[in-house]
Parts: sequence; C-alpha cells; structure tokens
Amino acid sequence: MKNRSKLGLIAAGWLVAFTAVAHHSTAFNYNRDSIISVEGIVTEYKFQNPHVQVSLDVETEAGETVVWLVELAAKNQYLRMGWTGDEFQAGQMIKVSAWEGYRPRTAYMRTAIMPDGNEINTAPNLPGR
Repeated sequence: MKNRSKLGLIAAGWLVAFTAVAHHSTAFNYNRDSIISVEGIVTEYKFQNPHVQVSLDVETEAGETVVWLVELAAKNQYLRMGWTGDEFQAGQMIKVSAWEGYRPRTAYMRTAIMPDGNEINTAPNLPGR
C-alpha cells in the first residue's frame, strides 16, 4: 500500500509540473528589455482566452503594409478590470507601447493611445511599469 501511495503522489506531481509548463511565460516570447512603439490600423480584435489579440496593419518606411500581431493578457484579467470586449474597433488607428517579440512583427502590449488621445493601460500588473 505504501508503494502505491508513493506512486500516486509521484504521478500527481508530474501532472502538476506538466500543466504548469504548458502555459507559456511572456519572457519566452517577448523581450522585456526592448520596449517598442508600433502605430497602425486595427484590422482584428480578438477578446478571447488564453490571450487577447489585436492585429494591426502597419505601414513601413518603404510604404509597404505589414501585419503585426499584438498580444495582451488573458480575457479574464480584462473582465476583472471592467473591459467589455469593445475597447478596440476595426479601422481605428492606435499607437501601442509594447515589449518587442522575438518573432518578427509581434509584440506584447503595455499601453495603447486611442484615436481620441486617451491612453489605455493594458498591463497594470506587469513589471517595468
């Protein structure tokens, strides 16, 4: 019986460990030492779990339009902050301050300047604020 209990405890420990690793940290995808500014037109806003996403059409210096994927925290966090899911609208020009992604044209939003000039703090609990 003792061996069975130990085996069960070990199995439970492995399950918890693998579950914890399954959720990625922002540190693996975004450089917290590199804060960038990206300005573009919102093409899509996904108010969803596990992460809220905003797609932006950004014009390069060469005049080309490229798509940026800007990630935010989980939808649940924003619901607790009072968000309703209509914070960003397709066609809006916004400017975001974000951690630069390790993948091209990706970022983790910290703040957004809206068309009316108001600033939305999207990451009030993140380090470096």
